[in-house]
Amino acid sequence: MVTWGWPGDGLDAVLQLYQKEVDYQSKQQIIELIKVIMKLKILVLAIIGSSFLSGQSQKGSQESFFDQLRSDAIILSEGGLIRGEEEIEEFVSDLAGSPLQTYSYEKNFHVEVSASLIYEIGLLSSDSKSFAVMFITRNDAASGPGIEFLVIYEQKDVPDQPSELNASRTEWMRLCNAHQVDQLVTRLYASNAYYYNRGRLLAGTKALAEEYSYMSDPNYSLKLTPKHIAFVTSVIAYEIGQCSGSYPNPYMLLWEKGADGRWVILMDSND
Repeated sequence: MVTWGWPGDGLDAVLQLYQKEVDYQSKQQIIELIKVIMKLKILVLAIIGSSFLSGQSQKGSQESFFDQLRSDAIILSEGGLIRGEEEIEEFVSDLAGSPLQTYSYEKNFHVEVSASLIYEIGLLSSDSKSFAVMFITRNDAASGPGIEFLVIYEQKDVPDQPSELNASRTEWMRLCNAHQVDQLVTRLYASNAYYYNRGRLLAGTKALAEEYSYMSDPNYSLKLTPKHIAFVTSVIAYEIGQCSGSYPNPYMLLWEKGADGRWVILMDSND
């Protein structure tokens, strides 16, 4: 427990003075002094609290990170999809391993999509392993803030090469703006690709093509501008960026490099 030496001690001294027999004017001055001390105390607590929360958002423990997962969260990892509390608990337990690994979390990038939605990329690290994470945090009135979708892959020591993704991203925009939805999905999405949007998870190129049918509108146009790219392995990369045009909000992509050397999308999300 923290004991405050100031301004609490000052307040005690003033209260003792107030209890003494002094004239009315002096008591009014003491009351004003008490008000000032209380305001200072509230200000100090607010500053300290703000600093603490800021530090927690940058770094935290493995427990505090996974405690943020909502009960209906979805995890996408190297082993595939993980859903439901039992599967998630098993996954977290396996991650801790034996002997027990303790992880710390560090945020690398985040963007506020709206007042209730955040996209973020960070790193979970232990003495022997690191896991790159990309996730969506939603804050709703019913259940408060929590991670609703998490991508997690073991981080390998690979150089960031953002330009490797440029050709695929440019081709994505070309086909989108040419309203060639089927070709867009067939050529630039993995056959087992996912699309996540507000709790909905679609799987497979057929479902994605149906979802993206609005791109067939001749007036539809879109530009993708990456804001942060993180290479996780030589064949996996995370990207958070900003759309402009018909849809002016942030986006999130999980890229996978195929055997043919082309980068395709394994997971796509926007809100």
